[in-house]
Amino acid sequence: MPSLSHTATIRMAKTRKRRSALAILVALALVVLLVSPAQASMNKLRIFERDGQTIIVSQDVGNQAFPYQWVENDPRRHPADGLTLHYRIDLTELPPGISAAETEAAVEAAVATFNREACNHNMQLVRMPSDPGANLGWVQGQIFGTGSPAAPTADITFAGWVEDEFWLAVDPNAFAIALPVLFHADGSSWIWGYDAFDPDQPATDINNDGKRDLFATEIYFRRNANYVLDDDDLGNTLFYIDLESIVLHELGHALGMDHFGRTSVILDENGDLVDVIINENSGNVMNTNNYFVRRELRGSDRASFCQLYANWGQG
Repeated sequence: MPSLSHTATIRMAKTRKRRSALAILVALALVVLLVSPAQASMNKLRIFERDGQTIIVSQDVGNQAFPYQWVENDPRRHPADGLTLHYRIDLTELPPGISAAETEAAVEAAVATFNREACNHNMQLVRMPSDPGANLGWVQGQIFGTGSPAAPTADITFAGWVEDEFWLAVDPNAFAIALPVLFHADGSSWIWGYDAFDPDQPATDINNDGKRDLFATEIYFRRNANYVLDDDDLGNTLFYIDLESIVLHELGHALGMDHFGRTSVILDENGDLVDVIINENSGNVMNTNNYFVRRELRGSDRASFCQLYANWGQG
């Protein structure tokens, strides 16, 4: 029969294990929040101990893509121009200290980056004219009653730089987000936001590619952040965000590309959070960390994009 002190040690060990297990579950949830609302494929997760600390590494590899995609020549979107993705820019909610012209230039530069990709033979992003005073955010309207009461008229809408109240309702941890809108199977409504990742939602798949069909995507950015236009102003710190870089990253999401990269969560021996490390060495635009200046597509970016669009228009 164990002594009282030994029994107490066993109880403490069991308590520590329960705390560690709970901490690991919390850390895993944190990894999911940091990396993506839902990973499409090939998420390698490793958990190991080193020097008394628990380290959880999430590594997303391969050509990451979302479980929903655009359908070429989709008659429900643009029956006369089915190989083009049209976009609009909301100029009613701008990043602080940055003019409408500067905002437009950052968006247009990001669009041009994808348009000049060599594998992008038939799909081009083309801007639709819009009223400069029109608030184009349909999802914003669904949540708050402000924004556009009508469903999106463009495939991709850069819906503006919005206040913190929006982010509390959508994702408190995000600086920017590309919210998908899918065709509901009933043919008369839409599935939008995080519901698009729910496999039980009755969305359509008219081309039988195993991906649900995109009707539109709205991109939102957090207004309460320090955006800069010049590399020299950025200084590669987390206190400033390069405007063109974050627009380019979110446009990649709007085109169906998911994150790839590595995120590590470190816990101490008591299961308390020590640090979160996001891989900052990758120069890819679609790396999980998009704070740094990344204005050109790199190897994994191109591989992911070309897998989606190299055969666009060929049936």
